[in-house]
Amino acid sequence: MKVKKILAASVAVLACATITTGCGSNNNSTSSSGKTKITIISKSYQNQFYQAAFKGAKDAAAKYKVDLTTNGPDAESNVSQQVEQLGSAINQKPSAIALAACDPNAVQDNLAQAKSSGIPVIGFDSGVPGDKSGAVVATATTNNNKAGANVATNLVKNKDVQTKLEAGTAAKPAVVAILAQDSTSGSIVNRVDGFVKAAVEEISKLPNLDGAVSVSGQEKWTKNSAKPAKVKVVVTVPPTTSQADIQSAATSILGTQGLVSIFSANQDGVNALLSATNDGTELDKKTGKYKDIFVVGFDSGSSQRKALKAGEFLGSVTQDPYQMGYQAVALAVKAAKGEKVSNSDTGSHWYDSSNIDNPDIAKLLYD
Repeated sequence: MKVKKILAASVAVLACATITTGCGSNNNSTSSSGKTKITIISKSYQNQFYQAAFKGAKDAAAKYKVDLTTNGPDAESNVSQQVEQLGSAINQKPSAIALAACDPNAVQDNLAQAKSSGIPVIGFDSGVPGDKSGAVVATATTNNNKAGANVATNLVKNKDVQTKLEAGTAAKPAVVAILAQDSTSGSIVNRVDGFVKAAVEEISKLPNLDGAVSVSGQEKWTKNSAKPAKVKVVVTVPPTTSQADIQSAATSILGTQGLVSIFSANQDGVNALLSATNDGTELDKKTGKYKDIFVVGFDSGSSQRKALKAGEFLGSVTQDPYQMGYQAVALAVKAAKGEKVSNSDTGSHWYDSSNIDNPDIAKLLYD
């Protein structure tokens, strides 16, 4: 994922794990049991996000009756380890491979080998953006445009948020702020695109706000309103992706006149905002310095979940790693049979204090 997930403490990498046959040296596309063989390789084996993806992959493998091997480096930064794992997997001649590449450029030679060997590759999570080998035939990943819209829709439908937005005037407009880590990565850009579009549409429907919503802050998203703006959607992008610069940007946003809400568009943005508000205590709805600001986030790190349960966050949207793994295997099965496959949107889910502990949501939350 371009949007970085916080890794769990590094542990010794597990060479591989399989739900049926273990790691073997079988050079055929079917295992000794006669089942189709699929290997799924994550960016980081022990990361909770990918453990949830492996759970989905294993459930799909059980449904489709395939032999599944799971693998991945001990950290996202260990690119060479993943390259070795991918090369080893190709040499085992599986029916298909699912891959979330740590460094898409680093795996191109291996993918070219997979292509020449007739092994289809399915991307999952961030997949292999910019693949030049032609081996990657489909990707199971979050539609970030829809995910961003999901955040905006849930924010604006909140009655207390609506009251504050409707109080905006041309002289003193209400402000909906977006803290974006950068304006170049596809996932962040699409997420902000979706949020901005849905926010403008939903806010414009509120009483007396028709056409009085503008977007500013970054040229990429600037859009003037048809009437003097009563609500401004303002996008802030720090000069670099360093945590210090993101936190500085968060601090600047907190000083904005007329600020109603902040959307932190990824986990780094969430962490920066929490740091800028004394670990979120200044967002406390009863005593906090910024008690009147409604904060929404993305992803689901432990600090974010804690802030949400404390009432410091209104809610967040999580990706669905379980479906990423499940759909990756389902697509791999089809590709192995020579069937046509296409990208799969694995969905996103809004969670807040009312559903954070529900089993269907809890299994999607990761650090």
